[in-house]
Amino acid sequence: MAKGDGSITEVRRGVWRVCVSFGTDPVTGKRIKVQRNVHGTKAEARKERDRIRREHENGLSVDADKMTFGEFADTWHSARVDAGEVVRTRLEREGTLISTLSSYIGTVRLRDLTPQTVESLYASIKRDKTAERGSCSGTTLHMYHALLKQILRKAVNYDLILRNPCDRVKAPKADEPERRSLTVDEGARLLECIEEAERAAYAWMAEKEARQTEWGNLFGRSSLLGLNTISYVMAARIGLATGMRRGEVFGLCWGSVDLNQPCIKVRQSLTSYGEVKAPKSKAGVRTVAIDATTAAHLRQWKERQAVELLKLGIKQDGCTPVCCSAVGGYCELHRFTRWWVGFRKQHGFDDLKFHELRHTQATQLLANGVDVKTVQNRMGHSTASLTLNQYAHAIPENDEKAAQLVGNLFAKRADETPIIKVKTA
Repeated sequence: MAKGDGSITEVRRGVWRVCVSFGTDPVTGKRIKVQRNVHGTKAEARKERDRIRREHENGLSVDADKMTFGEFADTWHSARVDAGEVVRTRLEREGTLISTLSSYIGTVRLRDLTPQTVESLYASIKRDKTAERGSCSGTTLHMYHALLKQILRKAVNYDLILRNPCDRVKAPKADEPERRSLTVDEGARLLECIEEAERAAYAWMAEKEARQTEWGNLFGRSSLLGLNTISYVMAARIGLATGMRRGEVFGLCWGSVDLNQPCIKVRQSLTSYGEVKAPKSKAGVRTVAIDATTAAHLRQWKERQAVELLKLGIKQDGCTPVCCSAVGGYCELHRFTRWWVGFRKQHGFDDLKFHELRHTQATQLLANGVDVKTVQNRMGHSTASLTLNQYAHAIPENDEKAAQLVGNLFAKRADETPIIKVKTA
């Protein structure tokens, strides 16, 4: 039997063993062969043999015969974890999604996945999530689709499958996120609340430190309550003034703040795990101008922070976080979130998310005539279209202005058009 011809042997009535050999592995020296049992006629066994040949000729790995989706997905995910190139939060989210996918199709062989299988998978996830939670958003299904497609794309690259079944499935449509932004009046009121909170935090710290001085407990301390509180207030001020992301605000160090020509250089971001990383894209590395008032408050805070850090035995330098913890290092983001929830409720902004300060910045800049390119640069977006798609949501005042403009324009043209009287017989 020549290499690749294959043999067909009747095991018992109606069962045929198909075996196709493809020589030896040049690395291991082991024989490469594919063996499958076919239940049916000999003609069906021949079709299976021919299919095995075609798969091999098209470059499909012989390992594809046994590899299940669950096995491959776990291998794919483990490789991403070991590479250390993806942030931990994303890896955890991927792990959760893969666990759900594997609960449905984990035992299915890669070669058996079809577009119909994928569509049935999405329908099952939607049905079960709806029964469990009362709903299943399009965004959730879109995430499953994107991840499954990414995993199977790697399977194609590894010659485990010939085609990606997700390519022939319509991607579930993600829901349009509701992007809330503050009005000018709401933004002004929030700034007043920040001013009030800042004065109160400074006063509280001064009173507390006065007592520490009386007790002779000024230096050599391990932590200093009040540093973190003022830092949280300053984070809110920076967020409102710049539209920076939460991680970018808390990853900011004094070496990236220029108070002479007021601007902030965004160079890194703090993750929820306390890791400092570079921005997501090159566009994320940027310089954001700040107004004189914000610069003045930052200057005051920098001077005060330097004094207080000395009590902890820390000398402030360019690597010191602008918004620091009670021990002078980077803040824990979940602690700030807890503070923010309390702050917003106290001041009547019950459901305001910190990220919505970013939406507010972009929306109000665009609404007040700032060009898209400038807004794009401040936000750190890679393209201007991304800025428009994400943040140029409808503003009632502008829509009314547009309607008035069009009405006046055509009314004026109608007034200028001479009336031609036509004589009739």
